[in-house]
Amino acid sequence: MSVPRPANAVPVSRWATHPAAATAGTREDGTPRVTPGVYLLTREASPQFGKPITVRVIRERTDRHTYCGWAWIEVYQLDARGNATDRRELFVRPDGMRPVQTPQPTARRTPVRSRPARAAR
Repeated sequence: MSVPRPANAVPVSRWATHPAAATAGTREDGTPRVTPGVYLLTREASPQFGKPITVRVIRERTDRHTYCGWAWIEVYQLDARGNATDRRELFVRPDGMRPVQTPQPTARRTPVRSRPARAAR
């Protein structure tokens, strides 16, 4: 015998648990997770990148709510040598980020004197 429910009862589906993410590499909405690494960001990642930039991802910001298919990330912007020039937070589409080879920082050379120093007079 079933128990009668009041007219303003909450549907059973509201109390159902949320399904687990499809894989560890995606969020519940299907957006891919951003893994740390070096990426090239172009207009495919966001309209703000009319001029492509290279970044090193520190982490994905999961504490901020975003639109489906978008993510907040913390990055270091890299120069042509692969050195970090600026720390930024960016709103991007993870499926538009292109991984690149890690640029090797160039070793700094110390100046070498071609002649011995003159003796004091």
